[in-house]
This record gives sequence, structure tokens and C-alpha cells, in this order.
Amino acid sequence: MEMSNTIIEQRQKNRTFNSTWLKTFKGFEDYSEEEAEKILEQLRELANIVCRHVQKGNI
Repeated sequence: MEMSNTIIEQRQKNRTFNSTWLKTFKGFEDYSEEEAEKILEQLRELANIVCRHVQKGNI
């Protein structure tokens, strides 16, 4: 399991998730910077919940 965690961490380091990135998706093009940042924060929180859940299942 150690190797797959390393792969996930490496992929995260190589990507930039910001309001510009979010606005490239259909439905988010017209979001304000503030709205986009709120959505990104919600996505980060969701990602953390999912990662913790997956990691607990693999212990």
C-alpha cells in the first residue's frame, strides 16, 4: 500500500487546483473568484474525507 500512497501524493503535487482550473469545467465558467474558491474549499474537504475513509479501509 505504501507505493500507491506515494503515487497519489506525487499526482497531487503535479496539479494546480485553483479557481482558473475550476472555471474550465462546464457550468463553472461564470463563477466569480469568491464563488470558485468556496467550491474548491468544499472539494478539498470532500477529498480529505474520502482519503481518510479509503486509508482506514486499508489498515
